[in-house]
Amino acid sequence: MKSGLILENELEPIFLGKFPPFPEEVKEFLVKYGPYVMLVGAIFTLFGLLAAFGFGTAALGIGMMAYGSGFNMYVGLLIATVIMVMYLMAFSPLRARKRAGWNLLYYALILSLISNLLQLALFAFIVGGVIGFWVLFQIREKYIF
Repeated sequence: MKSGLILENELEPIFLGKFPPFPEEVKEFLVKYGPYVMLVGAIFTLFGLLAAFGFGTAALGIGMMAYGSGFNMYVGLLIATVIMVMYLMAFSPLRARKRAGWNLLYYALILSLISNLLQLALFAFIVGGVIGFWVLFQIREKYIF
């Protein structure tokens, strides 16, 4: 069944046809335990973001940051906050194996890649995109609409 997610139909033949498939046990493991690992990661990210916002504000206030870098830092933190919220929102649907959870992960990955591009982290953009889409498309079949 074709989905209406942005770029999904274009990426599907690449990550399902040209990349090696995961064994069924690996897919099942990722689908069963992945939401819990993601939840723990999102909670740790929350603490990291709170610390980063606090330190970032202090560093800007005393002039420790280079001119113009504060905006880039806050854009990155804002995007990271949105991604963390998306991960938290995806937890229940992923645990119930609903496609809505997979869709949230898909959009969070795209948002993460946009953030990497804005910060000119090209290596993270390429490696994160390839690995992220490969894993997402391998487990997609486990989530029902």
